[in-house]
Amino acid sequence: MGDIDKLREQIDKIDDKFLEMLNRRSRLAIKIGKEKSKQNKANHFHVPHREREIFERLKSQNSGPFPDKAVESVFREIISATLALEKPLNIAFLGPETTFSHQAAVRKFGHAAEFCPANNIGDIFNMVEKGHADYGVVPIENSIEGVVNLTLDSFVDSPLVICDEIRLGISHCLLSYSGDPKQIKEIHSHPQALAQCRNWLAEHFPNVELIPTSSTATAAKLAEKNKRIGAVASKLAVESCDLKIIAQKIEDEARNTTRFLIIGKEMAKKAKANKTSIMFSIRDETGSLLKILQMFARHDINLTKIQSRPLRNRPWEYLFFVDFQGHLEDAGIKKVLSTLKKRSLFLRVMGSYPRKDG
Repeated sequence: MGDIDKLREQIDKIDDKFLEMLNRRSRLAIKIGKEKSKQNKANHFHVPHREREIFERLKSQNSGPFPDKAVESVFREIISATLALEKPLNIAFLGPETTFSHQAAVRKFGHAAEFCPANNIGDIFNMVEKGHADYGVVPIENSIEGVVNLTLDSFVDSPLVICDEIRLGISHCLLSYSGDPKQIKEIHSHPQALAQCRNWLAEHFPNVELIPTSSTATAAKLAEKNKRIGAVASKLAVESCDLKIIAQKIEDEARNTTRFLIIGKEMAKKAKANKTSIMFSIRDETGSLLKILQMFARHDINLTKIQSRPLRNRPWEYLFFVDFQGHLEDAGIKKVLSTLKKRSLFLRVMGSYPRKDG
């Protein structure tokens, strides 16, 4: 037996042991599920902060060469599959399948979860509110095109909170049925995707009409049925549609990233690094917003985003959406929000959740 065969034999033995340990872990998870049922904790079968603790502990103990990023990816799938033995998580996302929202949902919850496509962002909120989904995944902002206003507006009337966030690198392809760029007379995609590839499309297809669709996946399905149509979509769309790739990485900015929010009914517990999101409205008086922002500065609270939106049916009045570092349990944040509640016409905490810096 050669050296390579001996090494492979060692790997096989490790794999066998790994499988044995996975099943042992699964049996323990099933026992935990039964104990929860006895204690009437059926609604708490998924404990997000417990997952974070597992990832943080494992990465802190990892001495390599297996990369930390891969540690989380592998254990995400292990936890997802194990959780499905108790009850698969039901996740609502902006459909159809293969959209970037779908990819973000799979990355966050693993392949063993059950994914329910929604027609629009409002439907995602409704599905979670009514209990048809455990969590929802909604886009909140893109590094090129900015904030997704429909998501911000949905928070105004919804009782749901932000439980977590995930950032997904966005890379677009131009796809068509034939793979021949000369046959393309129309290019379809979601408005955000078209905007993110505006310069590339103008350079390579200056005389082709750009037509917005409800999603990149919808555009791919249209292109599959008509050789005159090109679709701007993810590379993953090729796996579900009979399409060929004409060009890859056609986005105008190489570091094109979309931030998604995980929405649910319960506030996340404090992690090592946290972010809090709030919305508020204030009186239209000179310096009123400045005074609010100065409160954060005095307590050394770092604001990471501020966005204004007009109040519906109330012209020239605005809601302010603010993200800042820290958790609701932090003393300084408690003081600021207590004062802000007295000074604002309306205040709502949208959530405190783990902060993702990359």
